[in-house]
Amino acid sequence: MHARVGSGLPGTGGRMSAMTVKKISRKKDSRSNNASKPSEIVEIIRALQKQNGIKPGVPKRGDRIGFSFSSKDRYFFTLQALESLDTEGGFDLIWNDGSAEAAVPALAANYKFRNARLVEINRGVTGGAERAVCFGLSRLLELGYDYVGLIENDILFRAGWFRRLMEVFSRGAAEGIACGSATARSFESHVLEYRNGYAVQADIGAGMVLFSRAAAEIIMELYANPSSLQMTTHSWQKFHADLFGLDLRSFAPFWAYPPAQAFPCTLDWGYTPSLYLNGYASLSTIPSYATDLEFDVEKFFHTRYVSEEKNNTGVAYPRVASVVRATVGGRSSRLDTSLKA
Repeated sequence: MHARVGSGLPGTGGRMSAMTVKKISRKKDSRSNNASKPSEIVEIIRALQKQNGIKPGVPKRGDRIGFSFSSKDRYFFTLQALESLDTEGGFDLIWNDGSAEAAVPALAANYKFRNARLVEINRGVTGGAERAVCFGLSRLLELGYDYVGLIENDILFRAGWFRRLMEVFSRGAAEGIACGSATARSFESHVLEYRNGYAVQADIGAGMVLFSRAAAEIIMELYANPSSLQMTTHSWQKFHADLFGLDLRSFAPFWAYPPAQAFPCTLDWGYTPSLYLNGYASLSTIPSYATDLEFDVEKFFHTRYVSEEKNNTGVAYPRVASVVRATVGGRSSRLDTSLKA
């Protein structure tokens, strides 16, 4: 199941938090592009945290970590995903299945976990990818987990994935960054900046992600009004131009879309921008510790998984050519005139 395909929103409740976007001033930086120093991107993230009263935190001894594992048929994908994630321990799993065939429910009932701890199995979780996301996150929050994540049944992990994923929160905090979402599946196209031991992301999505509890609560609040997560290919690119001054018009996964036309994205494209505006960063491991079973990323996304060679190599996208003051949706922002729809 791929989070970027499908629909079917559940009737989620909860309050909607209003977010005022204030001007983030950018300072001219004469320093070399060395990712070991606080970059302009890191400074903007810190400023957003200060606006929102957010302080960096790290996983503590005794924190409970839980993942929602979503499946819908595809027995052999599901088995491979399970065997690879079960190489690690230290986290719980709730299995949410929407299969129409008998094979995967039977696997859920009989699979013997070696390291991960299966807490519960929920059958009949149907209605599309967004329904599975909302069910999984809300259930993990109900169960009181401190970190809550999503794993789809087409993700293949390599040994060490969970340890390195948890280190991302600590590596970010060491540089004053509050990590709200982290992933062990990192694409070159999705990286804004390669830092020492982790990368700052433009997007993480719902296929493989771990949220802090506070960040997951924000995402669930936004799902109460799904339009607050809705973005187009153009608005997503302009968000990063507005906030970080980066030109993502060469973003490889949009290769099939005519550049002059704005195409709607699935709702998980709104996770990372929404978290940045609420003071939480999206970070990833270097290198990638997870790959996709369903598709070849070089053919499907026109990108590659992040390798160790990318470590500490700095900003991945060029700066926008010119930035002017503008108002978008009634909110003050900074907008590159060349990126207007």
